[in-house]
Amino acid sequence: MVRPKLKKMQSLIIPLAVVLLVYLVWQADLRGIFSHVRALPVGLLLTLIGLQLVTQLLLNYQWYRLCRVFGWPASFFQLLLVNSYGAVADAITPGEKVGGEVVRVVKLRSCLGYSTGQATILVTVQKALSLSALVLLNLAVVVTMAKHISFLQGWPVRLLLFLILLATGAFLFYLFFRTHSLRNRLALVKTSRKWLLSLVNWVEDLATQTDRIRQKPGEWFLQIALAVLIWVIFPLKLVLLILSHTNTIPLLMLFGTTFVSYFAGMIPLLPGGLGTFEATMSGILTAYGLPLNQAVAITIVFRFITFWFVLILGLVFIGGERLILLTQRRRTDVPRP
Repeated sequence: MVRPKLKKMQSLIIPLAVVLLVYLVWQADLRGIFSHVRALPVGLLLTLIGLQLVTQLLLNYQWYRLCRVFGWPASFFQLLLVNSYGAVADAITPGEKVGGEVVRVVKLRSCLGYSTGQATILVTVQKALSLSALVLLNLAVVVTMAKHISFLQGWPVRLLLFLILLATGAFLFYLFFRTHSLRNRLALVKTSRKWLLSLVNWVEDLATQTDRIRQKPGEWFLQIALAVLIWVIFPLKLVLLILSHTNTIPLLMLFGTTFVSYFAGMIPLLPGGLGTFEATMSGILTAYGLPLNQAVAITIVFRFITFWFVLILGLVFIGGERLILLTQRRRTDVPRP
């Protein structure tokens, strides 16, 4: 019943997103947009690229630290390669980035020799940490932005959002700190189905790894802090871009704009959330009073830094790894005299 409802919502949202995107392209002055893009200082662009590199390295460090805590062999370079493959898959997967996670699991197995269970546990824990940080940030946005956004000023809406966020947070807390209890509940189910028995074993392995994190003082706090920092850097890029044009938009509004745009980008319209992300961010910035050309120019630059640059970086990294392997293979194939 849930999936038909989701499809029905998507059938309503996608046409609206397409109409908004077409309207923005139709109304925008392409010359004016690119003139705004060219007017951006080189120093600002280099700063944004530097922040994105920091984001990717912090994300990779989180993966690396989790592997070290779990006691699984991994090098920083290998995980960087795995995440590069995942980033490329994310870019070509419409909407939700499920494809990227599947590719990460496959590459964790081939590059580091992990079992499917180990790879899925690593991906699950990292994604759950990221989602936990996003829940905390959204709670902060709802509390602080209620005075600035009209639909948040009604207490029923705020209560509903709080309940959704608290329910998500409670589930994540249960996943992290009550994993053994979850495993015991699943074990009580009398069944001979192999998939359920496999799930029970997987949850037991997950409980073992979450126990290892709890055994290290402050590790949970450090992991959540890393996830929050990674998320906060994204709207920071938008803030720097906006400040080059105007300082009349509250910073909290820009943080909310970033998170809402990324949520809209999860709608499976085009690969990587293209179209819905740009239409949402440009539309919101225009609603804040920013001229359309400036809003589209800022969105284009932001999207290039956070999407296309990451994609190009991943392809370069993968290409470099393939070139190294090809060179090594040719050396081993050379007949010795």
